[in-house]
Amino acid sequence: MASVSELFNTWKEGFANKDSSKLADLLTDDFQFVGKTRNMNKQEALDWTAAGGSPTSIDNLEVLFENDDVAVICHDANNPNNNGIVMTFEKKKDGKCSLWRVVRQVV
Repeated sequence: MASVSELFNTWKEGFANKDSSKLADLLTDDFQFVGKTRNMNKQEALDWTAAGGSPTSIDNLEVLFENDDVAVICHDANNPNNNGIVMTFEKKKDGKCSLWRVVRQVV
């Protein structure tokens, strides 16, 4: 079972290296990324990661809660337009991430 820290660090590395191949193994086939401005399925999230995240950099992970079914985290999410803080809810299925729901606040 992948921990939320492993998923976060793999995503961070994927943005930096423009490579989503490791991330693909941590997401379910029916994965959904849900945000205020966009929703993505697994392939769209992998393509976004492989493109460097528009570019987005993520850092300063804080795990607020995690068990075998869900996780809640906070982290920084910065891009050329602005810096932000994100709270994320992760839902897990079969040891992989099936839902990544983000709420981002510009700081």
